[in-house]
Amino acid sequence: MEEYIGSTLTKLKTKQYSELTIVIGNESCDLDSAVSCLVFANFLYWQHNEMKCKVCTKEYRDGSMEYKDEIFLPILNVDRNDFPLKTEVAFLFREKGINVGDLVYRDDYDLPQLLKSTKSKVVLVDHHVLANKDKFLAEYVTEIIDHRPIDKSEWTYKPDTRTTIETVGSCCTLVAQRIKDLSSLMAKDVQYFNAYPVCSEMLHATIILDTVNFSKEVNKGTPHDEEMILFLENLLKPTDCKAEREKQLNTLLAARTDVSQLSAAQLLRKDVKIVGNVLVPSFPILVEEFLNRPEALKAVSEALTQTNCDVALLLGMDLSEGLKRDIAVFSSSNPQKAVLLSKFLEDYNSPSLGLSPHQLSTAPECRYYRQRNLSASRKQYMPALHRFRAVL
Repeated sequence: MEEYIGSTLTKLKTKQYSELTIVIGNESCDLDSAVSCLVFANFLYWQHNEMKCKVCTKEYRDGSMEYKDEIFLPILNVDRNDFPLKTEVAFLFREKGINVGDLVYRDDYDLPQLLKSTKSKVVLVDHHVLANKDKFLAEYVTEIIDHRPIDKSEWTYKPDTRTTIETVGSCCTLVAQRIKDLSSLMAKDVQYFNAYPVCSEMLHATIILDTVNFSKEVNKGTPHDEEMILFLENLLKPTDCKAEREKQLNTLLAARTDVSQLSAAQLLRKDVKIVGNVLVPSFPILVEEFLNRPEALKAVSEALTQTNCDVALLLGMDLSEGLKRDIAVFSSSNPQKAVLLSKFLEDYNSPSLGLSPHQLSTAPECRYYRQRNLSASRKQYMPALHRFRAVL
């Protein structure tokens, strides 16, 4: 992995490449998005080198002729200074010996200019609905791997775009399956996974976290997730699979929920998406706890202004004593829209979110709800928000 990252960055900086493929995850840059991005870009690099015609490149190898190869660049969809907010991502990468300082972040390059500078392709992982700031990527997209319900309301991709879209617990499940399938087509079966065991380990850990180790209460794990976990465990051969799963879950949960040193403003940036003019931060703590922090609503108002949004949908989750979820809707500039969004989410039934209204004395300006449908994560809220935008 170190050799792959180093050689890719060197070629990128010196512009010694003939074609560029960017792999990029969604704007929340959570563990699923970050691991999917890094592992799939690494696989494309491996696949390219396995298939590259040795005869065609022979005349370049003595150094007498300049040879420019393709590069496969993972870009973490977060600004470099905000990466430390992704506590579980930073933890896992460090644990696996990946130097996070050597990775490429969203603000490291002018992406429109980078894509225009040479023949370029883009692979989207862990999302297929582009944020407004990413709309320019659409014309370059050649492949999509995502685990969200398909949404074609803003589908502007080319007809021949290769898609792997399936509702499973983790995008890493689909990445592992795609790598497995492509390797088999090359008659190389599990060679990639064996060549890069650190990637197998990261895929495994992420699927465990995303499915909460196949918790029946959370109900996010699917048979496909289980199939890929068993496939990876057959390669990794842990001494005790059950114990290893529990260890990974507990370690990553501790890393993700360690937000004691983060301010309210930092928590809002830790895991955030934007749908139209709706800011949708997700917390590893309950919204009620977030709103108890000093100047929490002031931070929300400032975040709304900074992102040109007019309403915030705050999503909270706590796993310390069984799963709990809650939400709040808030707007300082457009309270009527907050009321409309709240009512829309109360009545939404695809699926029902099971929202129970409560009053918070610490934040009476918010419309606050406890969520009875514990399996509904932000993934289920996104289609609701797109529909809300359509009917508003």
